[in-house]
Amino acid sequence: MAQLKATYKEIFHISLPLIVGNIAWTSNGVFDTVFVGNLGKVELDAIGFASVFYSVLFMMGFSFTRGTQLLIARKMGELKYGDVGNIFDNTISALLVVSFLLFFLIKIFTHEILGFMLSNEEIIAKCEEFLAYRMWGLVPSFMSFIFIAFYSGIGKTQILSVSIALMTLMNIVLNYGLVYGQFGLPEIGIGGSGMATSISETIAVAVLFLGTFVKNRRKQFHLFEFDRFDTALMKQMTRISVPLMMQSLAAVGGWLLFFSRIEVKLGVNALAVSSIYRQLILFFTIPTWSLGSAANTLISNLVGQGNTSEIKVAMQKISLVSLGFALVSCALIYIFPKVCIGVFVNKFDDASIVPMAVEALPVVFVIFLLMSVANIVFNGVSAWAISL
Repeated sequence: MAQLKATYKEIFHISLPLIVGNIAWTSNGVFDTVFVGNLGKVELDAIGFASVFYSVLFMMGFSFTRGTQLLIARKMGELKYGDVGNIFDNTISALLVVSFLLFFLIKIFTHEILGFMLSNEEIIAKCEEFLAYRMWGLVPSFMSFIFIAFYSGIGKTQILSVSIALMTLMNIVLNYGLVYGQFGLPEIGIGGSGMATSISETIAVAVLFLGTFVKNRRKQFHLFEFDRFDTALMKQMTRISVPLMMQSLAAVGGWLLFFSRIEVKLGVNALAVSSIYRQLILFFTIPTWSLGSAANTLISNLVGQGNTSEIKVAMQKISLVSLGFALVSCALIYIFPKVCIGVFVNKFDDASIVPMAVEALPVVFVIFLLMSVANIVFNGVSAWAISL
C-alpha cells in the first residue's frame, strides 16, 4: 500500500527488516575486528581507527540519501510514482560524482590525513594497508544507500534484509579466506579484510539492483530513465540533506577526533575501552536507528497524504517502541555486563580492560534511554520539515 497509517503493525512492518539488516551490517565491523584482531595488537588498533575514519565517509553518503528517502516517502503518500523515479535517478547521478571525487581525494592524501591524526607510524602504515582495499567499496556503498533510501521510502524493506544478510555471509567467508589465505585465496592480512568488505558490498548492491527488475519496481516507478538532471529537485534535496549530513558528521567525526586524542594522550588501553564502547553503543542502538528510519518514511508519507493529524500519534507510538527496545538493551547489559562487553574484547586486550569498561556502564544506560526518544523526535521533525 502506497499510503501508510500510524499503526504499530505498520511501524513493525517497516522497521523489523531494517533492524535485522542493520544487525547484519553492523556485524561486518565486528567480524573485521575478530579476524584482523588475531593478527596482532597493531593490526587491531589500526582497524579500529581506520573503521571510524571510513565511517565518516560512509555517513556522508548515507545522510545525503536520508533526504532522498524523505522525498520518496512523501511522493508515495501523494501517489506520484513517476516523481519517485526522477528523485532516484538524480540521486544516483549526484552521488556517483561525489563518491568518485572522495575516492580519488582519499587515495591521494591518505598518509597526510592519517599522519595529522595519529602519531604511531606502525598503526598509520596498517591503516593505509586496510584503506587501500577498503576504499574500493566507497562507490558501491554510496550506490547501496540510494537503494536503501528507495526501498525504505516506498515501505518495502524486506529485500534490504536479504541483501545485507548475503553481504554479511560473503564478508565472513572472504575475510577468513583473504586475511589468512584460506580457500585457495591469497593471504593479504589486514588489507584482505578491507578487500572482503568491499567485495561483499558490491554483491549487496547487485542484489538490490536486480530486485528492482524482479519485482518490476523499475517500470512501476520509472527508474533508470535519466530524462534530465533536475536542478530544482537537487536544490530541494540538498536543503533537506545537508543539515542531516552535518549532524551525522558531527557525531561520527567526534568519535574520530576522540579516538585520535586518546591514542596520543592516554595510550592503547584507553583506546581499547573506547573502541569497546563504540561497538557496544553501535550494536545495541540498532533498533533506535532503524525506528528512526521508519519514522522518516511513515511521517513523510503522512505529510504527502495531507494527514498531518496522525503525525503526533505516529511519533508517540514509534518513540514508545524505541524506548521499549532501549530498556531491554539496558536490562541485558545490566544483568550480563561482562558477557556483553566481553564479546568485543579479544585475546590481545589486557584483562583489566573489562572491569574498566564495566565501571562506566551507567553512562551508556543514560545514552540509550535519551537516544531512544531523541532520535525519533529528530527524524520525525526532519520528515515533517520537508512540508515547510
